[in-house]
Amino acid sequence: MRNVAHLSFHGGGFIIPVRTPYDRQLLFEHLAQYAKRHGRIFVELNGERWTITVADAEAPLCARCNQQPDNLSYRSRSLNLCHPCARGSAMLAA
Repeated sequence: MRNVAHLSFHGGGFIIPVRTPYDRQLLFEHLAQYAKRHGRIFVELNGERWTITVADAEAPLCARCNQQPDNLSYRSRSLNLCHPCARGSAMLAA
């Protein structure tokens, strides 16, 4: 489905609409909360699958800012982003 995010993690998952800027803000709050709680979560949105993990010293550099992620790492098939760059990019936008 378009503009609907499916979050999944060990022990569960849920679906959240991502149609407005407010929905997008809520999505990123949920991503951060569940990644910190479960260590790794998956999100599918608009045909793209992302893995969100708590960043560690071995996390790949962000493709946008070329910095080491300091809290969360967002990975798709070919792209790695830090939390601020993922929020600011159109990659997870509705």
